[in-house]
Amino acid sequence: MFAHFLLLLLFLLTIAHLVTLKICSVRLDHRTAPVFVSLWVLAGLAATAPAFMPLWAEGYAFLLAHPVMAALAAGKGVMLYVLLVVSQQLMQISLSSRHYVTPLAVGILSVSNAFLGEQLSAGQWASALGLCALAAAFFFKGHLADLDRRSRIHYATLVGISVLLGSLDHVLLSKGMNWCTLLAVSHIVLLLLAIVLLHRQAAVWKTALFALPAVLAGLTYAATELVKFYQQVTINPVTAVVTVQASTKPVIMLLAALVWKERTAREQLVWGVLALLVMLPLFL
Repeated sequence: MFAHFLLLLLFLLTIAHLVTLKICSVRLDHRTAPVFVSLWVLAGLAATAPAFMPLWAEGYAFLLAHPVMAALAAGKGVMLYVLLVVSQQLMQISLSSRHYVTPLAVGILSVSNAFLGEQLSAGQWASALGLCALAAAFFFKGHLADLDRRSRIHYATLVGISVLLGSLDHVLLSKGMNWCTLLAVSHIVLLLLAIVLLHRQAAVWKTALFALPAVLAGLTYAATELVKFYQQVTINPVTAVVTVQASTKPVIMLLAALVWKERTAREQLVWGVLALLVMLPLFL
């Protein structure tokens, strides 16, 4: 029962964090995202540290023994900064286009991971290539087709960064870095980079720390990350966790139409369901 509750909670948190980020993209400076995301993730890690003390000790030893892996984890933090800012820029214009970064990124990542040694079945290959084809169709026929050149560049940038981040995660976790250490290092670097780049932007910091949309977005983002990693390590298989998060796609696409008037509800629902159906063979 508890395992099923965690999956349901992850489903709801995933929707909540995407919706709150959308609200922030419309109402707040896009540069607030790296600030509130890093602060709330680190606060969540600090609050749960007693429960994961063995992971912290293990991670500290790993970082000392593998400085190259530590540098790669730090590099993830730098890429996260760019991802979050560009994501907010695209999401302000189109929630569905931002959410449709995932199908193309997952398709490309599956192919790239195959070259890194991951074995894919024939069905998984078909799924990966199908996701790339579906994303291409969305580029020319979906809401992305209504956007300007700048937004399309943002879309391509997010796909590229998402693939790099996914490859980094694959390498770091397969080499022995635990999820707790990876989250901590990458988000410490994310926060430090925000401090360096925004140290004279008092208004940005004030908004990121105290504006209600920023607080809600940071809180739900951090909760989503912690609930996701906690259960896929100790309770639920990774397949179930990834499938639950992927199943939010039709809901998000439908909300984009109903709340933010991105095309019609029927069309957006079709795009969301197609993405889910084509993606599922990769995880099942």
